[in-house]
Amino acid sequence: MRSFETWQIRYTSTRKGNGGSMSIIKSIAIAFSMYSRIPMPTFQWEDREYRHAISFLPLIGAVVALIVAAAGLLEGLPVFVMTAILALIPLVITGGFHLDGFMDVMDAKSSFSDKEKSLEIMKDPHIGAFAVIGLLKLSLVWLGALYLVVHNWNAGRQDYGIYCYAAAFIAVRALCGLWSILLPKAKPDGMLARETGQADTADIMILLTQYTFAEALWAFIDVISCIGCGVALFAFSTYYWFMCKKRFGGVTGDTAGYFVVVAEVVALVVLAVVGVVVRY
Repeated sequence: MRSFETWQIRYTSTRKGNGGSMSIIKSIAIAFSMYSRIPMPTFQWEDREYRHAISFLPLIGAVVALIVAAAGLLEGLPVFVMTAILALIPLVITGGFHLDGFMDVMDAKSSFSDKEKSLEIMKDPHIGAFAVIGLLKLSLVWLGALYLVVHNWNAGRQDYGIYCYAAAFIAVRALCGLWSILLPKAKPDGMLARETGQADTADIMILLTQYTFAEALWAFIDVISCIGCGVALFAFSTYYWFMCKKRFGGVTGDTAGYFVVVAEVVALVVLAVVGVVVRY
């Protein structure tokens, strides 16, 4: 898990406000500083601004989506090269932030330990064998599905595929923010609890609006992909909650990273299946 010291924005727990619009701008800047590698200005920020930053997590997905969509305009590149470019874009922008949580969860899940021990395993900064195995499996599925999407894109069978892939980065992060706020936390004093401790109805509405936008974008691009991805993400969200409740007693910052990584792959697999099965 990335430490507070590595973030570019300096924290202070003061409660004085600087106005609504400035507070929103600061919350957005904090979100980009925490969840991406995009440079942000250094300034003092307040407790309430930090605790609303998760509402703007989908904006990082929007940046990824725009760059992915722009990369889709490149023509004449071999399928494998385009696949590699599209796979690298989110990693470069986020710095693999969510992969850290995914690997921690894979280690904890594979230990088959009780809740307390599983939470301790996720806190361990060392990488385990099961985390590496899980990452290899994930990478193979990710690259295989993305290769199919790019192949269908080049062949003219799925000329919307890359744009649907781009929209997934927004939808998944909006859902992650929602579940992080709404679901019980495994650790009341953990990082995720601090991030969402003062979240209110406004935060939920902001995230719902961003998710609705992503779904509308999907529907505009391709209705079948919209329905398929929506159903698949709902099914995975259900699994995610029951898994977190059973294995960890609730959600954590690491499980949120796990959700983002796996949900993106779930959406990508759906797009690949739609391109191969429905569009042939």
